[in-house]
Amino acid sequence: MSWNYRVIDRHDGELAIFSVYYYEDGRIRGVSADPSSPRGYEGDIENLKAELKRYASALDKPILVDNGDDEYTEKTR
Repeated sequence: MSWNYRVIDRHDGELAIFSVYYYEDGRIRGVSADPSSPRGYEGDIENLKAELKRYASALDKPILVDNGDDEYTEKTR
């Protein structure tokens, strides 16, 4: 299983970054219940910098639209 951060539109007028988990074939397996927030573990600023880069990469991917019932489609910008 793989994962990444993605911007999701939950139809409430707010875009947020969520953790998205995928099956081996690339289909979405699940999404975090709440938006994610960057954290640096073990008091390591470099760890936090790396996390922020992963968040920033979500901004370069298509936005996912939450269609309900764990169904998501990509939104064209």
